[in-house]
Amino acid sequence: MRKELAAGAVAAGLLLTGCSTGAAPADQPPNGSNRAAAAKSLEVSDPCSLLAPEQAKELGLEQEPKPADSGGKPGCQYESGTPGGPGWGVFVAVDAKRTFQQFTEAEQKAQKLDIGGYPAAKVNDPTGCTLVVDVADNGSLLVSALVRSGAPIAVGTSCDAAKRTTEAALKTLPAA
Repeated sequence: MRKELAAGAVAAGLLLTGCSTGAAPADQPPNGSNRAAAAKSLEVSDPCSLLAPEQAKELGLEQEPKPADSGGKPGCQYESGTPGGPGWGVFVAVDAKRTFQQFTEAEQKAQKLDIGGYPAAKVNDPTGCTLVVDVADNGSLLVSALVRSGAPIAVGTSCDAAKRTTEAALKTLPAA
């Protein structure tokens, strides 16, 4: 008798599972993000506030940050070394026009990784690396690093520099 009841319960469970709506779990964002960390705000009045001065200094970015634009994205350029000399630089911006999902669909060669609970994708070459991070349902965080010859960090390690910069910016970027 117990086996029959257990079999009936399993059959009823399978029947109910087959009738489910297929809706995403309540805690999953509607765009399908698998972000483990809390969403961040994309509203930043000063793009050069994405890294605190102490963070920039800790990263070796000694030059005064400068507002900059890259591909129509307003952000901030941080540099190490002396102007025009050897060193490395990084552009940091919030991108309210392109989501992480849109970036990964367009950049088929992007390698996916996780940075502090946020899905990220990187595209790199021998001297430069771009990271796009899923920080919000309607946009992303963009970090692009370039290592120049003679830099205090090895050419080819631009993705390491971009990742460290991203980790710092995630601490500074306000919550949504």
